[in-house]
Amino acid sequence: MKNATTTEAERAEFRASVRDYLTNASPETRVRAVIDSGTGLDASTWKGLAADLGVAGLLIPEEFGGQGMGMAEMAVALEEAARALAVVPLLSSSVLSTLAIQLTGDEEAFKKYLPGLADGSEIMAFAGLDGAGTHTLARDETYWGLYGTKTAVLNAGIASRFLVVASTPDGTGLFVVDGDAGGVVVNPQDALDLTRPTALVTFEGTEGTRIGGDFTDGLKSLRSFGRIATSAELLGMSERLMEISVDYAKTREQFGKPIGAFQAIKHRCSEMFAHVESMRAAVAAASLVQPEDTAALHEQALVVKAYCARFAPWVAEATIQVHGGIGFTWEHVAHLYLRRVKTDEVLFGDALSCRDELQQILGLTA
Repeated sequence: MKNATTTEAERAEFRASVRDYLTNASPETRVRAVIDSGTGLDASTWKGLAADLGVAGLLIPEEFGGQGMGMAEMAVALEEAARALAVVPLLSSSVLSTLAIQLTGDEEAFKKYLPGLADGSEIMAFAGLDGAGTHTLARDETYWGLYGTKTAVLNAGIASRFLVVASTPDGTGLFVVDGDAGGVVVNPQDALDLTRPTALVTFEGTEGTRIGGDFTDGLKSLRSFGRIATSAELLGMSERLMEISVDYAKTREQFGKPIGAFQAIKHRCSEMFAHVESMRAAVAAASLVQPEDTAALHEQALVVKAYCARFAPWVAEATIQVHGGIGFTWEHVAHLYLRRVKTDEVLFGDALSCRDELQQILGLTA
């Protein structure tokens, strides 16, 4: 993966294109209809986003059918997709799975798997988090057999393949598993975020194909990219929630004047703006880090996630407060955003855990 290949002005044009598309393709009514359908995928929106706009292949080199861009461009796409609450596998397939394969350095795997991910025709799910009390193992039998359970696997129900992290006799390995392979059991979880289903995936002696060698360093880098990606999503949602709050404060009247004229609401909206702009600066800085500079990558990823995971939930809760009684109703979109924000808050570590890890890296003591 490259660093940013575009200018700030070009990324602004790209943002406008993605926002225009998603405004028409994924309005709130469409999001709720897809949620009610239980499919876990807005297929038409994904096709337009992945194939027509080329978003699915942003992080994939051109020789494998992608756009050959970097995290700065993908951060823009993630912000906009989260802002629209689009029910698409952008994070799981186009970021986590795509980068996991590239971090193995396995050229044969690149040729085999990246072209399908680049045009969105194939959806993969990254299974990295072991279920409670379990540890996923890979045994070198007549084939690599996987045993264990992964939890909170994003978009597992629509994935054609899984990328599974498992312990091997010679370290951590990354394995590709067909979704219909024997011994794969997918149990949907009652996820808080209704726009991005998760599942508990069990592997009972399932045959997997190992790609690359030891994946220990690759997994560490992937977690850093995951922190930057979820921070970009938190920024996109926070910006939209701030706009919704300000619009409501301008039009909702109490005692003969807009509620935004009252100091308590005015200050709350001002605080939202300050936090959103700080998140924007942090995401921009982290997404522009050279991928090869792993020390800087890990530090910047922890900084941006620590901030966004702290203040995006604050913005979401403040939005409900600004809306008063209507903000507590299921019919209001604020609840869909709050659920997704709370989920992103803990993905790849919450604010406290990121601060603790950053403190250890920097050698700071209390």
